[in-house]
Parts: sequence; structure tokens; C-alpha cells
Amino acid sequence: MKNRALQPPWSRIRYVTPRFQGPAVLAFAAIIATGGAIFWKLVDSEFQRVFLHAAIRGHYAFDSAYDIIRDLLAWHLAGLFVGVFLTGSVLVLLLVAATRHGIGKAVDSLRASADGDLSTPTGTGSISEFGRFGEKIDATRSDTLASVLKIRSEAAALAAGGISPEEFRLRWDELKHRIRRIAP
Repeated sequence: MKNRALQPPWSRIRYVTPRFQGPAVLAFAAIIATGGAIFWKLVDSEFQRVFLHAAIRGHYAFDSAYDIIRDLLAWHLAGLFVGVFLTGSVLVLLLVAATRHGIGKAVDSLRASADGDLSTPTGTGSISEFGRFGEKIDATRSDTLASVLKIRSEAAALAAGGISPEEFRLRWDELKHRIRRIAP
């Protein structure tokens, strides 16, 4: 029987949420599919021209059809690689920029909340996960702002006076309890 205390703990693989991966994967798939379609269209027309020319001239000097199209195919494959690589790199840079923008807006919103600004919307950007996170921040901030406004109105009512000392003490204790829930 194995002693579990001596075994190393299982390392868990943590993945990025699929809601964040889905649109990026679809964008990369679209780039690859578009590159493949352009490649096939260019190669097909070139192959038809080259094979027709070889058939008219006679292909006896070549061992196989690959010898006829080798250079043409190599150049088109290199073009396909460069095109897909550059387009994919641009997409990665756009995703990084959108992620940095969304994280920056969320951090700015949290810093503004720490400084007391609870009314400015987060506006995290185009990535849906950051949008959901920003909505959660905004909902929490609006709940906090509503609680602060309610506490202010109750404090103003207490300051106005006109109530018995026992009722004042009960309402004051309840008000302090609400304040502690917001700012412990």
C-alpha cells in the first residue's frame, strides 16, 4: 500500500476559460482556412498552366509530375507559410493589445473604487470575459454606492434630531453595523 503522505501532490493543469479561447480559435481557424483557399486557388491555376505547357512540349525529360512543379510548389508553400504566419502574428498582437486594454480598464476601475469613485463605469473593452468582469465590478460598485447613499440619508435623519435617546441609540447601532459591512 502506498503512503499518500510521501507522494508529491498532484499538479493541476489550469486552463484559460473556453469562453475566452473560442473566438481566438475561430479567428485563427479563419486565417488558416483563408490561407488554404488562396493557396489552392493560386496553385490550381498555376498547375493547370504548367501541366498544359509540359504536355504540349512533351514531358519526357522529367521523371515524374513532381519534377515539373517542384519549384512552383516550393514557392507557393513558402508564400502560404509566410502569409499565415504574419497574419497570425498580427492577430496575436491584436489579442494581446485587447487583453492589456481590458485588464488596464478593470485595474483603473478598481483603483478608482479604492479612491472613492463608485460611479464611473468600467468599460473594459471588446473581449467578452473582461466585459463580464467589468459588469460584475460595476454591479458591486453600484450596490456599494446605493448603500452609502442610504447610510448618508439615515445619518442626516439622525442628525436632524427629534427622536428619543433610546431610539437614537438603536438606530445609531444599526447604522454603525451597516457601515462596518461596507468598510470593516
